[in-house]
Amino acid sequence: MLDWIAERIWAATAVLPGWFVAKDSPHFMLIRTMFGLLLIVFVIYVIAMRPFRSSITRCLGKACNLMKRKQ
Repeated sequence: MLDWIAERIWAATAVLPGWFVAKDSPHFMLIRTMFGLLLIVFVIYVIAMRPFRSSITRCLGKACNLMKRKQ
């Protein structure tokens, strides 16, 4: 299971560094690893912020209700 997740992350990070560095460059693996770590940090951040989604949604709903036209 962990191998499958690692392969998916590795595949997701193969595309973006190719835009910045040539694939035959000696630094390509370093750039690819950096993008992989950024992706992992982003996923962990999204998971960590999940408990606050309901409060953020509630605040945005109240703000939208304040801006609505009253009839």
